[in-house]
Amino acid sequence: MIKIYRYDITTKEFIQELEINEAYGTNLPFTTTVKPLAKKEGFAVCFNGTKWELVEDNRNKTIYVKDTKEELKIDYLGKIKDEHTLLVPKQFDKWDEISKNWIEDIELKKEYEKSLIPKTITLRQARLYLLSIGLLDDLENIINQNRAYQIEWEYANQIERESPLVKILGQTLNLDDTAIDNMFMEASKI
Repeated sequence: MIKIYRYDITTKEFIQELEINEAYGTNLPFTTTVKPLAKKEGFAVCFNGTKWELVEDNRNKTIYVKDTKEELKIDYLGKIKDEHTLLVPKQFDKWDEISKNWIEDIELKKEYEKSLIPKTITLRQARLYLLSIGLLDDLENIINQNRAYQIEWEYANQIERESPLVKILGQTLNLDDTAIDNMFMEASKI
């Protein structure tokens, strides 16, 4: 009896050890008489045509595509491809090739935060919110000095974040864009 070692047709990975009668020969497909290396954690034992070698095995690990942050499972033997990483990205991260790490994309985060600000709120929401922070009377005093503002304040169903009225009232009340954005966010919850 002689021992032969079978390996996978595709991955060349060691499958099993067989004992066969020497009289039948050892020339079976995808087998060798060369004894495989001992198994090692994180590696597959593969036959390269002449000898066994340890090949990095990351199969079924979760990886991320550096360009898109797409989550994938590794389905191949060998080192992790250069375009992938095991590091988990956060929502606003982008891959930095210099540090070999995810870094927060400040501009992307700002764009996202800006997208959360309501583009419009109802006049009811605006009035109730301004009343709750003590600015309703001040605002109405300013509005009463301009007939066009009065009409808009009394008859509009909603107020737009980017309207000239909001910009002028913000300037008059010394409110910067961040303060106005926050007011729209809070008023939209009413």
